[in-house]
Amino acid sequence: MANPRVTGLRGLEVAVYDLNESAEYYRKAWALEEVSRDGNKMQLRATGPEHHVLTLHERPKAGLVCVNFAADDKASVDALHAKALASGATVVSTPHALPAADGGGYGFEVNTPDGHMMRVSSNLDVHAVTSLDISRPWRINHVVLNSEDTQKEMRFYLNTLGFKHSDTTEIMSFIRCSVNHHSIAIAKHGGPSLNHMAYEMHNYEGLMQGTGRVRLAGHEIGWGVGRHAGPGQNIFAYFVDPNGFSTEYTTEVDQVDDTYQEHFADFWSAKPLRPCAWAGNKTVPSAAAVRAMSGKAVAERNAASDTTCDDVISQKLAS
Repeated sequence: MANPRVTGLRGLEVAVYDLNESAEYYRKAWALEEVSRDGNKMQLRATGPEHHVLTLHERPKAGLVCVNFAADDKASVDALHAKALASGATVVSTPHALPAADGGGYGFEVNTPDGHMMRVSSNLDVHAVTSLDISRPWRINHVVLNSEDTQKEMRFYLNTLGFKHSDTTEIMSFIRCSVNHHSIAIAKHGGPSLNHMAYEMHNYEGLMQGTGRVRLAGHEIGWGVGRHAGPGQNIFAYFVDPNGFSTEYTTEVDQVDDTYQEHFADFWSAKPLRPCAWAGNKTVPSAAAVRAMSGKAVAERNAASDTTCDDVISQKLAS
């Protein structure tokens, strides 16, 4: 296979502090549907056909566990695995049958230079689309990651997984593996950490209905509702989940093809209204949203957990 590449974003897996608390947020407020639960692991789907878009793992520390991508078939998975080996990437596993409880299929895992695990798979089970509720997410749209070396991370996706570059601003690079303007963006925010995960809504009305539901559930909006003045030009509404992860509802993301002309920082900085195309700097993230997107909310809570454990051990040793 001449140029194997991933063909779409399936979803992601995150470690959470309290599975029940997180499930409450993602099922009732965020409106995902539980697919399965096995001990400290839960899978949730959106209304689209993808088997699951989010997996929650209860662990002592929160963080990104894995990002899942689609490949066309088993031959594509094998070719991408060979490409990852040839590129010198840290390949975690050889292609293998994936657990039936996770939707089955065939895939392998590889790490980015920052240590984020990526899973590439094909032939997963799919769901019949039965819900027409536009207030619920249809699928995962994109994932944004923080990095101290955005160029090194971007080269991994371009050279190993077959992504294409869409745009770069002063702080973020946007890359795609489908007609979606970006499936992954890499931000200069320290890191490595999860900046945010974005769920696609059917349309603007659905986004507003979903945003209202999350607010009525007691979660205040962290940024929005607005339209990004930068790459993708999508409508957005951001919240912060119980762990400190930033979650986004989005719609109307630019759809592009190989004729799309990439742009760089000078182009985007010349836009008259930023960061919101509707209200400029009158629509900006809250302090809590900024902490979440920078990864600090999770990092500080994880560090506090380390201190608590050390205190407990010291107390036991002293007693």
